[in-house]
Amino acid sequence: MVSIRLRMACEASQAETLFRELTVLQQETRLEPGNNSFDVFRSSGQQTSFLLLEEFKDEEALAAHRSSNDFAAFKHNTTYLGLTLERYMPVP
Repeated sequence: MVSIRLRMACEASQAETLFRELTVLQQETRLEPGNNSFDVFRSSGQQTSFLLLEEFKDEEALAAHRSSNDFAAFKHNTTYLGLTLERYMPVP
């Protein structure tokens, strides 16, 4: 199993666009074979901050997700947003 924890932040003027794109990505990713979960959370205190919790069956499923048309569309549609990304790794 592969788990991903990722925080995304954007400018206030871009928050609704990012929210829409994340919602589409969430819906499509949940349909992918090998995806166990894909949850998007929006900060209640800072509407420009989002937390993604993703879980895939294995590295192969993650690679398939990253090469999917939906992921490519998300990247294309959000490239101009200037996102701040922060990845979290488990502590052994």
